[in-house]
Order: sequence, then structure tokens, then C-alpha cells
Amino acid sequence: MDGDKGQAKLVRRNVGDKGSTISDVETFQTRFVLPPSEFNIQNQYEFQGDMYSGVILDRGYELTSRTGYEATWNIANPDKINYNNRGDSSVDIVVVQRQIELPSERGFGFNELYRITSSAGGIFGANPVERAVRVQRRYIRAIDESGNRIVDGLEIQKTYRVLDGIAGVEIPTSTTKSSIRLR
Repeated sequence: MDGDKGQAKLVRRNVGDKGSTISDVETFQTRFVLPPSEFNIQNQYEFQGDMYSGVILDRGYELTSRTGYEATWNIANPDKINYNNRGDSSVDIVVVQRQIELPSERGFGFNELYRITSSAGGIFGANPVERAVRVQRRYIRAIDESGNRIVDGLEIQKTYRVLDGIAGVEIPTSTTKSSIRLR
């Protein structure tokens, strides 16, 4: 973790990390879904000589698992996620920029910039605050110590200052890195 630990912890809590410290191990469920054929998404790719269909991360399922709160997400509108935490406090996550690395022999991943709107909390109560975070995930297929196929990954979260609704994405206020292992 580099930079402002307070900002990093707030953002990690908004995207689902329930750990008491940034260095805690986080365990959660995730799943990937095939996009419906009527979306006409070009998701075919080749891996080790075979053709496969690419999938989409079910963000609602993952966020529900990470937060313990029911998240609302729709594959037809994949850039918006919402959940209520601590009763009536709403958290809205909007993907404002996305780059996708299609699966290949070298792996796959994404690079997304989120606008997170949540309550300020504390003495500021339910007043909404906007935060900006860039989430980068990179996955690679691997074999574990027992010979089982797994997917290893790296997640990098960078937070940015938001002034008057504009995020200064040139210089992050904090950076956290996490290892991911899908089994």
C-alpha cells in the first residue's frame, strides 16, 4: 500500500473488502457468465489451439459476496452497480472508462475507472461524496502445487482526488496491490 491509507481503505470498503486492515486476506465468491447472443458481443478467442467463448464478470454476484449486502447489477447495463450498506446508506458504482484485454496465451484482464458515490459518514452524515478509483485486474492460467488448473491474478486499485466532480487521474492518492487466486 502506497499513499493515503484512509482513502485506500474507504474505497476498498466501497468495492467490498470487509477486512479490518488493508493487509487482511479477503475471500469471496465470484462467477463469470456468457453474454446473451442477442448482444452480438464478439467474444470468441483461441487458447492452446482451441476456440472458446469469452465471459463477463458477474459484478453483482461478486459485490454481494464481498460486502454481504445485496448488490443490483444487470448484464444489459454492465456499467452500473448499486447496493445499500448499513441500512439505508446507498453506494453507487459507475464504470466511466473501461479497457479489456481479451483472453490469450498471455492471460486476460481489464482496466476500469470507477466513480463511487456514497455517504460521507461521520459528522457529515448522509451527504453524498464522490470518489474515483482505477481498478486493474490481470489474470493468467496456471497449475497449482497439486497439479490442478487455477487462475492467478493481480488487482491494483488506485484512488484519485475528486474536486467539484472532476477526478484528477494523473497522480493517485493511494495504490494497493492484491493477489487473486481463482479455484
